[in-house]
Amino acid sequence: MNASRYGKNSMFGLAAAVMVAAGFGGQLMGRFANASASVAEESASHLNLREVARENALAEQMLEEQALQPTILPDGTKVFTLTAQPVTWTPYPGKTLTMWGYNGQVPGPLLRLHVGDRVEVIVHNHLPETTTVHWHGLSVPNAMDGVPNAPEPPIPPGGTFVYKFVVTSEMEGTHWYHSHYDDDTQVEAGLYGPIIVESAQPAIPNSMDRLLVLGATKVDGVDAENAFFFNGRSYPYTPTLVVHRGQTVRLRLVNACAESYHAITLDGNDLTLLAEDGNPLSSPQTVSVVSLAPSETVDVAFTPRQPGKFLLYDTVASSLTNPDDNQHGLGGMVAQVEVR
Repeated sequence: MNASRYGKNSMFGLAAAVMVAAGFGGQLMGRFANASASVAEESASHLNLREVARENALAEQMLEEQALQPTILPDGTKVFTLTAQPVTWTPYPGKTLTMWGYNGQVPGPLLRLHVGDRVEVIVHNHLPETTTVHWHGLSVPNAMDGVPNAPEPPIPPGGTFVYKFVVTSEMEGTHWYHSHYDDDTQVEAGLYGPIIVESAQPAIPNSMDRLLVLGATKVDGVDAENAFFFNGRSYPYTPTLVVHRGQTVRLRLVNACAESYHAITLDGNDLTLLAEDGNPLSSPQTVSVVSLAPSETVDVAFTPRQPGKFLLYDTVASSLTNPDDNQHGLGGMVAQVEVR
């Protein structure tokens, strides 16, 4: 579908067009409006509401770039701890999955680093199989790169490995970490998380930074990814981005999907492409849709001029439904942007 064919002047402009193509037709408006009420009416027998609230809060914290706090050694080394472990996760109403995550969450916690940092990441493996961690976009020594047996062996079940590296200026930008052992399977299970290496460049005036990690898994034994997430949540559980009119948002997007491409748009707003894979563009580009290949990161900016509620979503229609969810016509990679 050529997204540029459709208008984007309301919350439902391009979203409605995508849903028509997917066979949802005129049901979109009413189902979006009733989604909150539908969620509230879910039976407690199907959802652990306290756990869902915790998972939703983690997604909000990720959106706001709340990072894992390190222990700082006397020599200034920053020590982070990641524990790979099974996680019971409810990404959308009525669907509870056994996933694998870091520190009890999907995605794993944000690691915020600065140029010059000496970093140690202690990784405990509480999974039933071996694993590693790869620092995607960071040029770390080969022994610390997480490639199995190149030269370090993977971390066995019950084992621990300490990754050590120094952050250089070439590492600035938006990156991510993930398993590099049977990586398609383990990444789809939830073993991934974001990294931000702070730039020495001044921030955009009157701006705010926000972060969305795109993820996917396979539900019901299918061969292709069919459940899609923003910060580990599928709509209607995705976090809401609140911004004030005239305020610029720098939105960091990480495609942590093992297989799928995505094309993100925001109704009523153009996006300015600032960086790809952590590398700033010499000439930022204004686009209506930004594409992300698997493992790619992009930074975009937008400045809303009109108050209201707008949809940020993937224009790939297959990413906009939740498997086995018969109550909510809209799902997957959809989030609301509220402009006040």
